[in-house]
Amino acid sequence: MPLEGKVALVTGSGRNIGRSIALALAKDGANVVVNARSNRQEAEAVAAEIRDLGRKALPLLADIGDRGQLESMLDHALAEFGRIDIVVNNAATRPHKPFAEMSYEDWRGVLATDLDSAFLSTKAALPGMVERKWGRVINLSGLQAFQGRHGGAHISAAKVGLIGFTRALATELAPDGILVNCIVPGLIDTTRDGEARTRPSSRLSEIPVGRMGEPQDIASLCSFLCSDAAGFITGQTIHVNGGERDF
Repeated sequence: MPLEGKVALVTGSGRNIGRSIALALAKDGANVVVNARSNRQEAEAVAAEIRDLGRKALPLLADIGDRGQLESMLDHALAEFGRIDIVVNNAATRPHKPFAEMSYEDWRGVLATDLDSAFLSTKAALPGMVERKWGRVINLSGLQAFQGRHGGAHISAAKVGLIGFTRALATELAPDGILVNCIVPGLIDTTRDGEARTRPSSRLSEIPVGRMGEPQDIASLCSFLCSDAAGFITGQTIHVNGGERDF
């Protein structure tokens, strides 16, 4: 149990990659704050899975793009557990729109969810991390930080911002025992049991390993980066994409 006694916050953990990360950290011993935007049933289901592993779980609903909701969630989590040792900034929104049609509100909405939330969540956990001289921050960027796509100017800007945020914080916080890294997922199969796969199979030809990734591929790396075995790794941007070209 390398993370026994630690508390992890995983945003967007009601399903898909976030759910897998939350469960992986719980298997390693962490208690987990489970966050979903509005689906209480999903958040409660993940929390139940974590409790079945013998860990504590706190399911909280919050739109992390809304500063008030996010800060209220963070206050609740700290009041419940008294600490947050691991912050996984996973939640994101990806509404594509041509730049010529994009409003400032469209722009700010994506940056608030994908980038500002990482600032606020990390900031809330930081005092305790510094006091204990131990902390982990994992930011999830995306291929759009490297592959510009039509209608995704705001998404690319936010995802590149997370990489810069990672590098700056890693340098600044390393003396306090806080490690900060960034994961860039490739094409991940988030099809749930009983659902038909809707992702385009044409991209498989671009992936040398010949398959889509699974949420667990991301979760396994996240678990490693949170462990003391990764104690000499910080400030890194790690691609998990089966060898697919990312730029």
